Amino acid sequence: MRSKLNRPALVAACAVATLAASQCTSSRNPQQAGDAPLATPIDTVWTPQSSPEHIAAWARRRCGGRQECLERALVSVIDKAGVDKAMGALKILAARDGDVAREGHVYAHGIGIAAYRDPATVGEQFGKCTTDFQSGCYHGVIQGYFADANGGESGVTKAKLDGLCTPYRSAEKRWLQFQCAHGIGHGLMAVESHHLLRSLDACDLLGDHFERQACWGGAFMENVVNATNPHHTAVTRPAGADEHAGHAPPAAGGHAHGSAAAGPDSSHAAHGAAAAGAHAGHHAPAAAKTDSARAGGEHAGHDMSAGHHAPARAGAARFKALDDRDPLYPCTVVKEQHRMACYLMQTSAILFRNGGDFKDAAAKCQMAPAELHRTCFISLGRDANSYARGSRERAVAYCGQAPAEGQPFCIVGVVKNVVDVTADYRDGLSFCRLVPDNSKPACYFAVGQQISILDAAREGRERACATAAQGFVAECRRGANLPLVASD
Repeated sequence: MRSKLNRPALVAACAVATLAASQCTSSRNPQQAGDAPLATPIDTVWTPQSSPEHIAAWARRRCGGRQECLERALVSVIDKAGVDKAMGALKILAARDGDVAREGHVYAHGIGIAAYRDPATVGEQFGKCTTDFQSGCYHGVIQGYFADANGGESGVTKAKLDGLCTPYRSAEKRWLQFQCAHGIGHGLMAVESHHLLRSLDACDLLGDHFERQACWGGAFMENVVNATNPHHTAVTRPAGADEHAGHAPPAAGGHAHGSAAAGPDSSHAAHGAAAAGAHAGHHAPAAAKTDSARAGGEHAGHDMSAGHHAPARAGAARFKALDDRDPLYPCTVVKEQHRMACYLMQTSAILFRNGGDFKDAAAKCQMAPAELHRTCFISLGRDANSYARGSRERAVAYCGQAPAEGQPFCIVGVVKNVVDVTADYRDGLSFCRLVPDNSKPACYFAVGQQISILDAAREGRERACATAAQGFVAECRRGANLPLVASD
């Protein structure tokens, strides 16, 4: 029986996407007068044969640019037409409307929440999502599981956690395995009332090391985003659940995708940038709240009260998410095995507090333990891509504010995030052509790492790296775990 996740407010704050709050805050009022609820019979015309083009045209005609209406329209077609058709329609709408494009991850995340049915079919619904809009649909499905009284909210066990990502535990599905496990990290923060240390310990129940790392990244991202934008997700609780029982987590990716463990040192900076699978994070929280956000949240006018902060367990102390006096907290108090994942997210908190000062944030990275400087600079790069608002030149300029030794790793953070956004290695290769010469080896190596996640087949990795710029094919091949050939 489907859990009654009533229509979710898809207005997860823009902080969970790789966009600054000022970029996400729309000038239009999402609840304009005359935006009447969708007529009840209107979604009965949809079938699995309905085209995304037809759905998009109907939604646009019905709603214009009104966000709240578009959200309801996309959700309304899921049961009859399917998740893939809803996502296809969203992609078409985003191509025609910059506001929809900027908040695409938010819409996709909400579609995933609405697609969730019950614990028994979570894997099936997850598999119907697409990688569009930073894989937000995948994260929404996992969020739905943890918001369900019959799912994660009924208790967390090793068996439950290990079972969630089982369908994706293979080299061919590595990307989806990450999306699943990263979502678990967000979900555990909801279950654990945003107590970071307990959530990390719960992540450690996962038997697969790759999934543990992805889960840690989700937990750290949720910790930062919830502290800096506490109204980042509003979701109607499942039927029968205590409406105050938990905060439904936002999506991934911010994700700090996988591990950022240093690779073998060499004359090429890329070799110390990150281990294969380190995606350096999908989503950065906002740089600073705009005036409208301070006044009433990034989406003023929406009901942002549903399903927010979960009360701490009876008798349990609340966890302090961030510390104004310590820019490196909570990385300074987590267990050693969790520190690297923490520093992969920490610059988001630093930049939130210093108003987007990248030079200052780079200096704060240098206050971290020496062995984690590179990891912190990778985090800085993810945020540079977010603050750049789509301008690759601006992202490169942000990284230029880091010290010389940190710049290649900042570029790694940017390019990994570039690929994360679209799940297309070609976007990463085109970015690498723009970066300074001292960072090009690191950039191409990092794209190779992303290729190794996106395509497990050696033939596919071979073809992808062959398109790298002349002189850097070898770096791409190294990152993609391919043997070098004579021409390299």
